[in-house]
Amino acid sequence: MTQIIKAENGALSDEQVKTLASAVKSCKIVAVPTDTVYCLASTGLIKAASRRIFQIKERPSIKPLPVLVHSAEAAKKWAEWTPLAEALAKRFWPGPMTLVLKHTAEGQLLTFPEYKTIAVSVPGHPALLKVLEASGVPWVQSSANRSGQPPLCDGAAVVAAFNGAVDFIVDGGRAPGVESTLVDAAGPAPRVIREGAIKAADITGVTA
Repeated sequence: MTQIIKAENGALSDEQVKTLASAVKSCKIVAVPTDTVYCLASTGLIKAASRRIFQIKERPSIKPLPVLVHSAEAAKKWAEWTPLAEALAKRFWPGPMTLVLKHTAEGQLLTFPEYKTIAVSVPGHPALLKVLEASGVPWVQSSANRSGQPPLCDGAAVVAAFNGAVDFIVDGGRAPGVESTLVDAAGPAPRVIREGAIKAADITGVTA
């Protein structure tokens, strides 16, 4: 049974934060609003959680899932931090930017053996950040939609689509609806892989 949590004005109570953080640590799947679209998420430390997200989305698990953390400091445990990553994080995090970096030895736990990189972000959604920090674990996430469908950006639509399929849904109303900008930050200059909420023109001038 899905537990639906109403986030009044996008905020969560301390008790709701604690409940959701505990659920994620124990491999439950949560649908939550972000500063981009709604996502399906769970702990990145247990591969069964990733598999279940793919099953719910009805999509093959051919690529590892992006990772959410609550701070740049937390990201450094899982990704090989570069001077460029530091510069981008200082300017755009928390916010709708996902950085692609080489993973650390610990970061290997969050991806597949054949992949040498990890995609990591610190979302600019205050309630989500509180739950991320309270959980104490990195999250894996994917946009809240069935395979082939557009990402959902409204809480009511997420409830209609995933009630009964996930463990928790946080209905926080409308999310902005534009996906994050994906940037390769492993080298000396940023390479925009996918332009999203942050425009490429705002990134190209950033240097380490």
